[in-house]
Amino acid sequence: MIATGACVLCSLISIENAQAEPEEYFAIRVVDRETGRGIPLVELRTTDQTRYFTDSNGYVAYREPGLMSQQVWFDVSSWGYESPVGPYGTSGVALTTTPGSESVVELQRTNVAERLYRQTGVGIYRNTMLLGKTPPLDFPLVNGQVAGSDSVQTVIYNGKMRWFWQDTNQVKFALGNYSMTGATSPLPLELNANIGIPFTYFLRQPGGFVRPMARVEQDGNHPIWVDGLMVVRDGNQRERLVARYVAARKDFSAAQTGLMVYDDAEDVFVEHRRLPLPTESRLYPRDHPIRVTANGTEYFYIGAPPTVRVHDDFEAVTNPSEYEGLTCYAADGSIERDEGGRIRFSWKRGQQPILQEQVDTLIREGLLELEEAPFALRDVASNTPVRVANGSVAWNPFLKRWTMLFCERGGDSFLGEVWFATANAPEGPWVDCRKVATHARPGQNMDFYNPKQHPELMRDGGRTIFFEGTFVNTFSGTTVPVPRYNYNQLMYRLDVSDERIEMLSPPPGLTFAQPAEPSASAD
Repeated sequence: MIATGACVLCSLISIENAQAEPEEYFAIRVVDRETGRGIPLVELRTTDQTRYFTDSNGYVAYREPGLMSQQVWFDVSSWGYESPVGPYGTSGVALTTTPGSESVVELQRTNVAERLYRQTGVGIYRNTMLLGKTPPLDFPLVNGQVAGSDSVQTVIYNGKMRWFWQDTNQVKFALGNYSMTGATSPLPLELNANIGIPFTYFLRQPGGFVRPMARVEQDGNHPIWVDGLMVVRDGNQRERLVARYVAARKDFSAAQTGLMVYDDAEDVFVEHRRLPLPTESRLYPRDHPIRVTANGTEYFYIGAPPTVRVHDDFEAVTNPSEYEGLTCYAADGSIERDEGGRIRFSWKRGQQPILQEQVDTLIREGLLELEEAPFALRDVASNTPVRVANGSVAWNPFLKRWTMLFCERGGDSFLGEVWFATANAPEGPWVDCRKVATHARPGQNMDFYNPKQHPELMRDGGRTIFFEGTFVNTFSGTTVPVPRYNYNQLMYRLDVSDERIEMLSPPPGLTFAQPAEPSASAD
């Protein structure tokens, strides 16, 4: 009996691990009821607690020895979608798992934004491939041996669209690349962002893992994080790519920081100048700078919302003393006012920008009205405050307004709630906002931090915008990560004409600050 049982067990393992033909799988496709498109990141859980997640086409390839050609119950759930309701109010469906057949499950989207696909990691179209279907990308399973990537930066530089990520996990070992990862893609007009971005990674060797994209001499062995990318021209009218780097300790504090310039010959960022520590100063490039014309002068505006700016030229962006902060405080700490006694905001070279906590204090003390503050964001539906953790700003030609796409500090999932706001000037006022995506659900809140709006990818004259962020469980309190999706980039699209995000008309731009209009080359 023991020998026979062992043989049966070996046979089952062999069956499960054998390469199956597509017709041996039962295909489950989960689609958006509104668009009919497959939904990535939908969990299907059986009564024995086996979990399956749809790939970027919305497919699960189901093949379980002993459980085929019979009715199987699947609890179906996902972030930002309603679950189907079964008998007795249960959330799921019963499906007959006939090999070679396909069942479609429709979900009603509660998110305003639509989740499109996963950008990075392993098995993006795994189930699509198992089912013998054609994926939309040339690398549907693994590209550059990347298992996970953190926080994207994009820029069009020297005729190429370039993508950069922070810490990157690899397949063959627990430690990966901690000095930035890079890739190129076709230019925006050659891309179809609705189906995916084909990345060509910078590799250590053909077929190998991605190589470091940032070269810094440092005391220690800290991860190097790069952000604040700006394309400028130097005195010889040569195009240069400038950024900031941070050598980050485990507690996220900066062990070292400085400015970098891209070396075109070697395709790597190299240190240009060291910035002093500690880093109380915020007068440096960070996040996703945008190009703005104000009073006939070209600037980069920095932050979400923008509170720092610098002239758009190489000498200025590489000189910290040239950066300006948006503030209402004089150098002696007193509050500046206009002739009518109202608080006056202005850009001041070398002076620190006003912080959210300072704005809150002024409002709380009755010195500043919400509509007069550069930023005092409120949920337009409930009038409750919303705190910005991080995000990005862009000019939207369809709305003819500046837009900010950001994740909330706190909220239902700590760093997973995504909001949309508009303003008539990049420096504000930023007042009303609407939630467009959630990553909270009972028992499994997730982060979606550092959301990056992609103005270069917008379509329909700006009516359709695209954004992505890092999906992970790091700060959410959820202990069980989602297989394959964890620590990777998810792409969403948003129709800014959707009546669900129709907001009150934003207040005029700050009349006491320099007015700003988008330049023809606004990012």
